[in-house]
Amino acid sequence: MKTRLLTLLLAVCLLPCFASGEESAYLSGSDLKSIQPQYEAFLDALADLLIEKGLLTEEVREDWTLYQLGDFLQNGGYGSIVAMYTPGLLELADESVSMCRLRLDTTAGTLTLDTLRRYSPTYSSLPGIPLDTELDDADTGEPVSCRFRWTATGGMLLIWDGDGVVAVGSTFVSDGRPLYWYEEPMEGCEETLRLEILDTAENTVMATIYLDVRSEDGCWIPGELK
Repeated sequence: MKTRLLTLLLAVCLLPCFASGEESAYLSGSDLKSIQPQYEAFLDALADLLIEKGLLTEEVREDWTLYQLGDFLQNGGYGSIVAMYTPGLLELADESVSMCRLRLDTTAGTLTLDTLRRYSPTYSSLPGIPLDTELDDADTGEPVSCRFRWTATGGMLLIWDGDGVVAVGSTFVSDGRPLYWYEEPMEGCEETLRLEILDTAENTVMATIYLDVRSEDGCWIPGELK
């Protein structure tokens, strides 16, 4: 049986943007986050085409998209999009590259957390486990205005912007910049991160969520939101 294979290599030429003065020549996490919606829209349109051509199945569409997003974010905006359909391909993909999209219905709305399936400080270019959150109305799907306060009992919360990676302590209220958590992985170690959804006008806590992470084979692996 012949296997149909199409490889589409798209160089997203954003990384080598040579800046002048003291500005960084590389895209920061904030830069990448600002164009992620357009990039996701492109991937969505590409997935439609691949499914139409029989090169991708609807069942693995989201996993394929999250893998491409993980590659995009970890390679600083410069990477490739590989479009191919081989049965079981995604099962062989490196989980430390692929994004993981977790969702939880709360009293404040539907929370979505984008992170990695496995975070490896050895192989990842990111400074820690990504903690990218958004809140939508459970009925309409429209964004809900709020703030996110993360608290870590161990390790360190980090932000990544044009000035580099900055440690912000064990508690941080997100301000739109990409947020990460880092601790050196030790086999069998477990940590719990707390997320409080705050009202925009006051510090009223509208919902509290927990994320457990465990260390295994030199990586941090997130669990489910609860």
